[in-house]
Amino acid sequence: MRTIIIAALLFLVFHIIRVDLFDGTIPLAAFFGEETPCIEPVINVIQVTTIQGDTIETLLSMYPDVESTFVERLSAFYSLNPYLQNQELKGGLTVKLPITKLAQTVCE
Repeated sequence: MRTIIIAALLFLVFHIIRVDLFDGTIPLAAFFGEETPCIEPVINVIQVTTIQGDTIETLLSMYPDVESTFVERLSAFYSLNPYLQNQELKGGLTVKLPITKLAQTVCE
């Protein structure tokens, strides 16, 4: 009988602690400060009209950027032009080129 009562008390204590940890006052304590607003980065872009035979590499080399690497500029290019993910460039197509690297989201 003693074992059942001790087990029930332990279950009750563990249940109260678990509920308090997940839904109670402990998560609302000083662990979380005031949330600061995040400022989304502004991507500087230029629009370029392609000609027959252009590739992404030639476009990025025609407009160089010393602040970022080729891989960073390539990922920025595909984030600006997601429709070009699985196709080649064609003549007369207007694309957006990043001229500075993608900045991190700034939270004050």
